[in-house]
Amino acid sequence: MKRLKHVVSICAIVALVWLCPLSSVWAGNFDANIHFHINTQRYTYDEIVKWLRVNIEMAESLYSNNPALVIHPTFVQENHTAIKIQTDSNGKNFSYLGFDNVSDLEKFMDDNFDNQARTKTDGHLTVLVVDTVVKNEEKNKGLCGRATFPHWVNPFNRKRGIIIATCVVADTDPKVLTQRYLLAHELGHFFSLKHTFEPYVNLNPLSVSNCNKEFGNHIKCNSCQGQVKPDSAGDLRECKGISNVMDYCTSGIGKEVLNACQLSRAAKQRERYLTSDGKTDYQAMAGLRGEGQCEADADCEDDEFCTAGVLDLKRNVCKAKKPLGSSCTDKRQCASDRCNLGTCKVADECQADSDCGAGNYCGEPIAGQRTCKAKLSDGSVCTKADQCQAGRCKTGFCSAPTSASMGESCRFDDECREGKCTAPVGGLTKGTCVCKKDSDCGSGKWCDGGVDAKVNACRPKLDKGESCAGVAGNDHKCKSGQCSGFPKYVCK
Repeated sequence: MKRLKHVVSICAIVALVWLCPLSSVWAGNFDANIHFHINTQRYTYDEIVKWLRVNIEMAESLYSNNPALVIHPTFVQENHTAIKIQTDSNGKNFSYLGFDNVSDLEKFMDDNFDNQARTKTDGHLTVLVVDTVVKNEEKNKGLCGRATFPHWVNPFNRKRGIIIATCVVADTDPKVLTQRYLLAHELGHFFSLKHTFEPYVNLNPLSVSNCNKEFGNHIKCNSCQGQVKPDSAGDLRECKGISNVMDYCTSGIGKEVLNACQLSRAAKQRERYLTSDGKTDYQAMAGLRGEGQCEADADCEDDEFCTAGVLDLKRNVCKAKKPLGSSCTDKRQCASDRCNLGTCKVADECQADSDCGAGNYCGEPIAGQRTCKAKLSDGSVCTKADQCQAGRCKTGFCSAPTSASMGESCRFDDECREGKCTAPVGGLTKGTCVCKKDSDCGSGKWCDGGVDAKVNACRPKLDKGESCAGVAGNDHKCKSGQCSGFPKYVCK
């Protein structure tokens, strides 16, 4: 945050700083896509863009040690509904963003101007540009900028977009561009630098030591080595000499610098924002979980998946689908659309029975690839009805009702057209369709299952005069229900 008459800047002073040295120094650039959302009324869009380009040039110059900062800006002109338009005492309009407290301001940034990370290397930092920002409307506590420390300095602090305000050039000709280092100051916070008057607390003995120990005690002009010029309110606002970018004082000679410690510390942070192959890691810069880039895979490109539902502290982002052999927890993470036992595997031949054509079904093994298989015949082991030709899977076997004639093999009673199945209950072993009593047979038939040594089978009842020979009690064989008995044994 930078300086302004009667303005109190704010920046969280964290109690944890963790600066671990990297094993190597990246010798390339740190390419940063930055979207500037311009919501100003005091100056024209062209004036603000010109002012921002000067700030970009100063920031790139200051952070030119490896990996050198290279900013790729995108300027977006907006009129956000939450940013009000007010009129000053000179009748000049200005944009006004006011909040009751810091928490409300941070939530607004989270919801509207968060850093973006569609994928690991596809995203941008966000800078909101307004005329005036007030963080405590009751006490009129304004600020000219705000940035958030990175996660590895404070693990409980999220990284939000940066705010800068044109109030630093109020009542001046914007072409003068008196405040050229505002963006560099706020990016300094993003690169883990504190104000010159704030302490560093280092827990890692190998980390960079206190970058502020060389400064004097001029409070918010802590770095000034010359005379400090107060403003009309008595606040120390200008150093008659060179000042430090992370101070609150401007330089009377227009030159602001960083010391060697700050340059090293900021460079190490930029290295931590790079992937192993030297690309800018926008997921690292997006910080802890907040407003995500997606809610479902449909929000992403065809070759991407949304990280929604993944248990971690990162935001929902679109990621490239993983190649074969990569670890996975869900098939949608894999380019093959198949995650098996935690690994992306070769694509399945089918996803549903409809993919396989008539007479086939889509197999779903516990482990292995889904493939189309021929539907199973009766008696085959099954797990669901769609696997069976008969369309029924009963207690683990394909089974077709009324499919077996008397004397044929069966597993279940309802498979027998007549009679009952001799298989045990559950069909674990095969049986035969037989009858044990007349009621096992249909109307007009009787069960030939007596002691006359004939196969237990249903037979048509006998007409008058037909032999109903056998032991006594054969009336049930006759249609009339009467057998003459000894000596002829014929139906009456």
